[in-house]
Amino acid sequence: MKLLFWSLLLLMSLGGFQSCIGARFLVPSVTLLRTPSHQMTLSTITQALVQRGHEVIFLIIDNQGVGGFLPDSYTSKVILPNPMTDQDLQEFSDFINSVTDWTNVTKLEALKDPRPWKLKEYANFGCSVLFENTAILEQLRLSNFDELITYPAVDVCDTLLAAYLDIPFIVVTGTKRVPAFHEGMLGIPSPVSYVPFSILFTPELGHRMTFFERVTNTVMFYGLHNAIEYLTVYRHLRHLQRTYGIRPDLTPWQIISKADLWLCHNTWALEYPRPIAPNWIPIGGLTIKEPRPLPEDLERFIQGSGDHGFIVFTLGSMVNGLPSDALNDIISKVFSELPQRILWRYLGEKPRYLGNNTLISEWLPQNDLLAHPKARLLIYHGGSAGVYEAMNYGVPMLLMPLGFDQFTNAHQVAAKGMGFALDVTDLSEHEFGTSINKLLNDKSYMISAQRASSIMRDQLASPLETAVFWIEHVIKFGGDHLRLRSTEMGFIELNSLDVVAFLVVLSLILLYIDYLALRGCYKCVCRNMKKQKTD
Repeated sequence: MKLLFWSLLLLMSLGGFQSCIGARFLVPSVTLLRTPSHQMTLSTITQALVQRGHEVIFLIIDNQGVGGFLPDSYTSKVILPNPMTDQDLQEFSDFINSVTDWTNVTKLEALKDPRPWKLKEYANFGCSVLFENTAILEQLRLSNFDELITYPAVDVCDTLLAAYLDIPFIVVTGTKRVPAFHEGMLGIPSPVSYVPFSILFTPELGHRMTFFERVTNTVMFYGLHNAIEYLTVYRHLRHLQRTYGIRPDLTPWQIISKADLWLCHNTWALEYPRPIAPNWIPIGGLTIKEPRPLPEDLERFIQGSGDHGFIVFTLGSMVNGLPSDALNDIISKVFSELPQRILWRYLGEKPRYLGNNTLISEWLPQNDLLAHPKARLLIYHGGSAGVYEAMNYGVPMLLMPLGFDQFTNAHQVAAKGMGFALDVTDLSEHEFGTSINKLLNDKSYMISAQRASSIMRDQLASPLETAVFWIEHVIKFGGDHLRLRSTEMGFIELNSLDVVAFLVVLSLILLYIDYLALRGCYKCVCRNMKKQKTD
């Protein structure tokens, strides 16, 4: 009993006996555009929360399923009925499978392409269905959640749900920023002079921009990006606010700015330095697990590569293959001529020139393969999760970006000297083969990748431990002490335009007073001089 008493006394002296055991988290996942990689990032965090004794309730739209969610990553789930017919679901599936076709269009064609607007409809669909279902909303309201965790991919509907339920929320993003959520929404300054902003239209910009690149970055941020943001996000949220009476006193951006935390899947080993805020927490490499032994057949295949090692080729969880059979033929032929062995995640008919050194499979243990000492190269589409895995194990990369943030990731990988990117829409056999040989034979790429690995691993706690710590921190203390004051300031106050105006007016008044004083002195001197002449 004495030991228990002193233990409790020690706990009380070290933290005011603050506790967040048994917190209840709501994790909505009602958008149709969730991918397994998104679910993996989100459920990696929630799995750890469940293990620490918290309750995690997933809100899932029917017919979406829990693909990509880790085992034991939630304690229960609420199913939102989905009014889509089988034909609607098939059309949606066909639309998602056509995503690789977008790589064959120019930027001008992309602006005219109706598919991004269709993407917007699918992104907003689940949100509209949710707020039309009063029974589900009432069930959620009576559940008394402590915090909501949202993963905004192309919409921020969950922030409105948090406002509707009057609960705080935490944002998790799988990349630097998405059109629906970025630094400005947390009041973090993003100077266009050295912070490249647009991941969609100017992914090639770095933090050392020329004059004309700064012009481009400024126009893209203040012009095109803000217009797209308004058309695709703001109007939809404002409509829902007015329709359902959700905090009509606040704008959508003011609601979003109330986030307690932004857990950003990012690392300074890849990202360019830029301003951050106390509630912006980098968790790059969150989904990387301890490597496990490979299956016997894979290990046997790899060991047959000898000192040459092996190459991993995959285009992520969303894309099953390249846009054309011609590309598959080019790639399979180049692979067949390499001394390395190739592990290729591939679905479809067997490529024409498939060599004996190439193993194709519908699934690959990517993390475990990259951790293998014989791993020499990752050929990848450039998604954040795989890029961080390759960085973590010091493996160079040949990236073939297909869309979204993949182009930015590819340019940052190249800027850090860990690899480079190829244009999948204009890929020749010679270019592909030359690129692979360059990455394999030029040791500078391996050295840069290993340096990035050392930077990424050199931290006080793992990304998952960091994420859980900060989540429990805001559960205990709230997030007000971490939130920038700039989220509550108007444009004039934030940029001190009122202060500038006051100082200008004050300076003009002082100058005018000086003028009057000098004029008075001048007149006085002139009078005295005239008087002396008269005398």
